[in-house]
Amino acid sequence: MMLVRIFCNHECLVTSCLVLAYSFYPFNHSFNQHSFIHPFIHSIHSFHSFIHPFIPFIHSFIYRIETHRLPSVLIIGVRKGGTRALLDAMALHPKIRAVRKETHFFDLNFSKGVEWYRSLMPLSSAEQIVVEKTPGYFTSAIAPKRVREFNPAMKIILIVRDPTQRTISDFTQVYYNKLELNKTLPIFEKEAFLPSSDKINVDYKPVRNSLYDLHMANWLRYFSMEQILLVNGDVFRGNPINELRRVETFLDLPHLITSDQLIFNESKGFFCFLRTPTSRVRCLGSSKGRPHREISDEITEKLRANFKEHNMRFFALVNRMFAW
Repeated sequence: MMLVRIFCNHECLVTSCLVLAYSFYPFNHSFNQHSFIHPFIHSIHSFHSFIHPFIPFIHSFIYRIETHRLPSVLIIGVRKGGTRALLDAMALHPKIRAVRKETHFFDLNFSKGVEWYRSLMPLSSAEQIVVEKTPGYFTSAIAPKRVREFNPAMKIILIVRDPTQRTISDFTQVYYNKLELNKTLPIFEKEAFLPSSDKINVDYKPVRNSLYDLHMANWLRYFSMEQILLVNGDVFRGNPINELRRVETFLDLPHLITSDQLIFNESKGFFCFLRTPTSRVRCLGSSKGRPHREISDEITEKLRANFKEHNMRFFALVNRMFAW
């Protein structure tokens, strides 16, 4: 760090060297300060004149050194809202480095410490932004406070989608997970609603994860909306480029991601990503884009009606309307 500071400006160099000289020179009343300091300053100025033409190259070299930097941007959710697709699309930008695995640092693994978290980070230079995504952060009671204490300047990205469709998608994943483990398969109506009632079961995780107002209120206790970007997941799925422009602007990045890098997959129904013209097209995993479990229109509308009041409260919190 001192090396970087010394090369930043010659005033820093002069001050540092003078302090060092005074600390080692036997100072007394008969000491002629001017006679001692003058040649010393002359030498420093000569050195500065010599090094000055190389300073831009030194700065550039230092700036490009790669190390495991901690993230300054978090994608906090929502689960089954398109977080993986958003992260992969953002990683097309040369100034963004993405953490490929969900670390769950701020909700489940906080006790492992910052150095454990740092070890999971990709190599990045000082001119790049590191982005980590863990959808569980949005619904975690403790994550907002921990993030705030970790980095008060953290930028937060939240991608949201129609909570009714999100709940069904969440249930679909739970269903297939149990199917693979040969466990008893859940029935949506029995899980999502209270017995003999039209009211939703807010203790059922796929339902509770869709109560955006509850979770957003917790995040707004620690962060203002100026630090939070909402991405419309329903729009992103059909036309990613417009939402990506908003992300680039939010992160103070030049608009470098292009539509040519977004390749629509007809069979899956979503976009894949092309980092460079000669690179391999990157698509989401096989578990993404699979058909939802069939839920009757009656049950779907009952679910939608239950979410309406929560949606309105969410719209008021974020001062923005969505088409749900």
